[in-house]
Amino acid sequence: MLSDGEKIKFLDVGHGDSAVIYMNDFHLGGVKTIVIDIVDADKLINELVQSEIKIVDMLIISHMDADHCRGVNDFLEKFAIRGVIKKICFNFDRRNPTQTMELILKRFLELYHKQRITILRGINDTDLQKRELVSNNTTKFSLIYPNVAEETEALLHKSTNDMSIVCLYENEVSKIIFTGDLENNGWRRLLERMPELECDILKMPHHGAFYNDENGMGTEHILDMLKPHIAIISTGENKRYRHPSSDTIKLLKEKNVEIYCTEFTSLCHCDMDSLSRKCYGDVEIVVSDSDYAVKPECSNTSSLSCSACGVNVG
Repeated sequence: MLSDGEKIKFLDVGHGDSAVIYMNDFHLGGVKTIVIDIVDADKLINELVQSEIKIVDMLIISHMDADHCRGVNDFLEKFAIRGVIKKICFNFDRRNPTQTMELILKRFLELYHKQRITILRGINDTDLQKRELVSNNTTKFSLIYPNVAEETEALLHKSTNDMSIVCLYENEVSKIIFTGDLENNGWRRLLERMPELECDILKMPHHGAFYNDENGMGTEHILDMLKPHIAIISTGENKRYRHPSSDTIKLLKEKNVEIYCTEFTSLCHCDMDSLSRKCYGDVEIVVSDSDYAVKPECSNTSSLSCSACGVNVG
């Protein structure tokens, strides 16, 4: 059992997403572990080894873009030496699978045939708002998007990002939303269905991309509805996508949302190499019985010559 509270850790994996949730298992006196997306298999395994984790209760692949899943097969092969995975949750998010996706699906089937591992679809029935995946006496971790209708619409529009599995960690102390790369059409559908949805901590969708209101629900509207206090941006330098957007950073600052980026990008106007590219690095959230705290691996924002988001206070 975790002595100082439950932990949620957003791993610094460059341009990509990867997170680990450690929930108390009051029944067995241990830990329930959830992994969301895998980019760097070795980094994830080191994290689990340091936390003495030999059982991953659930592995969730938010969607099959490479910056969310390219480390899956490497992880499955290496982790099998020391531990087991109980459940895997994912979706078919495109009609024509990529080579990476085909290899991952083959590996999932091998695990099913050899170990009878549980494989779950990452969707809800249309009469459900939430589908509880893992829980204990105090905390629930639920799938809140997509449902069957939302998945069908995203598939028809060939929007892999709007097929992203979105999950909610919630208890009396904190609410954290894990968003994958959900885009503005997906947000419109989700928040029309769950207009009361709010959170304390938001893993910013699509590495801090900015959405306008033209084709769905814009970033400002999303933030106004969710009312987060803290934004986690898992990002790294990527010349193609150039995330996060300066408009997103500006908007978060205007709304007094604390920003924690895992790595610097060219947006920050700094010598990234001299700072090992880390802004906050891994970002850990520790949830106690009465409060939650953010514990980043480091903080290099004071070294910026022209800070994009400034130094957080608190």
